[in-house]
Amino acid sequence: MRQDNLLIELFVEELPPKALARLGAAFAEGLQASLRASMLLEPESALTVFATPRRLGAHLTAVRERAPDQAVSHKLMPVAVGLGPEGQPTAALLKKLASLGEGESAVPRLQTRGDGRGDGKAQTLYLDAVAPGVDLAAGAQKALDSALAQLPIPKVMTYQLQDGWSSVRFVRPAHGLVALHGDQVVPLTALGLHADRHTQGHR
Repeated sequence: MRQDNLLIELFVEELPPKALARLGAAFAEGLQASLRASMLLEPESALTVFATPRRLGAHLTAVRERAPDQAVSHKLMPVAVGLGPEGQPTAALLKKLASLGEGESAVPRLQTRGDGRGDGKAQTLYLDAVAPGVDLAAGAQKALDSALAQLPIPKVMTYQLQDGWSSVRFVRPAHGLVALHGDQVVPLTALGLHADRHTQGHR
């Protein structure tokens, strides 16, 4: 599984100086926490925070291109509800399986487990499966949305995008978004912006 450094930077108008350090730390740490929860970070991944009057950024090392697949166990329903007298699946069980993207062919794979009381009266059906790991584009988009939503913004302002119709609420107008995994652009969107590889220096 390929891994590389990840850089996410939001280029904005002048940020409130008193709130800058808190905004920078919250942005970067929010990204890191969400990416770790999605299992997109290697254990040795390190975070560097960037916060200047016109940008919020985070650089993370050892970021996976895709999270590893995970074994999951779906608790379905009591055996008495899911299986008929002769062991055939009931309509309720088939409906539950369909909600998980499975069909009647999954019935032989079902596991029966008790509740630990040992009296055999509370047997439940489980389906063991493998959940595919999230890819970086989806995981990073979720992380970016979450980090922006949780920023400790002292005062939110509303501004209009260049299309003349859409409005955005943020601490200051944002003008650029960089998202790079190694040398590859991660297709993220935020605040009416689409990520690319270009940033700006000091005016």
